[in-house]
Amino acid sequence: MDEGFEQRLIDGIRPIAELFLASCLHHLFASGVYDALNTADGPRDIEALAEDLDLDAERLTGLLLFLANEGVLTVRDGRATLGAKAHSYAEFRSWYTFFVGGYAGTVGQIGQALRHGAPFCTREGRDVGTGSCEIAHYDGMPMMHTLLTDAGLEPACLLDLGCGDAQYLIDLCRRMPGATAWGAEPDPDAFEQARTNIEAEGLGDRITLVNASAESFLADPPSGCSPDTIVFGYVLQEVLGQQGEKTVLQMLRSLVRAFPDIDIVVIEVDQKVTEPSVMRHGLARNFWNLYYLLHVFTNQHLETRPFWEDLFERAGLECRAAVTTPASVDSSGVELGYLLRGREPQA
Repeated sequence: MDEGFEQRLIDGIRPIAELFLASCLHHLFASGVYDALNTADGPRDIEALAEDLDLDAERLTGLLLFLANEGVLTVRDGRATLGAKAHSYAEFRSWYTFFVGGYAGTVGQIGQALRHGAPFCTREGRDVGTGSCEIAHYDGMPMMHTLLTDAGLEPACLLDLGCGDAQYLIDLCRRMPGATAWGAEPDPDAFEQARTNIEAEGLGDRITLVNASAESFLADPPSGCSPDTIVFGYVLQEVLGQQGEKTVLQMLRSLVRAFPDIDIVVIEVDQKVTEPSVMRHGLARNFWNLYYLLHVFTNQHLETRPFWEDLFERAGLECRAAVTTPASVDSSGVELGYLLRGREPQA
């Protein structure tokens, strides 16, 4: 081999190591090991840690030694201690829940899904819902609150269609003690997680959940559901991919017919995967490029800002305000937030 082979090999296989690192960080968080080490007073005996968490001690040691060699923590004399890197990664554990917990299996199916006529890839609904809602604390929820606050709106009853693990509903009820809320979530695992989260927050008397899709919920709204505000958080892209544009239009039109005075918040993503000026952005490389890839393989259809705005117009909706994410969180401008309402009939 030529003298440069080893360095080319090191550079060429580094993405494989990054794949393993991302997976092992997710397992560190999801298994409870990070939290147990984080609350420990000093180094923690690995065998005792494994016993406390009902884990296999030898395998846990292997995981921790891998992470130690990546500089995430320290292992010495059978005891483990978190390092500064572990804490810096932990700030963003929701992104690991979403991408690794929710979509690692999806990535493994891409080769098969490339074949003509192959089915779409599957995903892990509970982790997708949980990760997405936790990430929304930084983007979707601030956008929603900006739209409502700037318009002087304070919902008395909010309906979240595609509510995931119910974090939007919990957040609203925390901010507005007098409000009630409804949520519809089609994925059974995400629905069960939402029920667990609501009960843990003691909000079971204020939030009502239904295990249903947005379309089926609106086709026959439950008795007593009279929302003044509705949220579609990254949901229209799924309806568009799985049911088509006609269904999205019908759903929005039927919503306005059923609730003529309702305020509608839509959070969506601008399709900019072919725009180099956007895709060179740091967050686009580390987040949006992955997001765009996954949506192609999981039957979710992303569209451009002009598409969404034209669709809202054809659905009979007036755009009262539009925002994107705070620049301190995501300055790419890829996310879209709209406050909509049915247009007043022409005289």
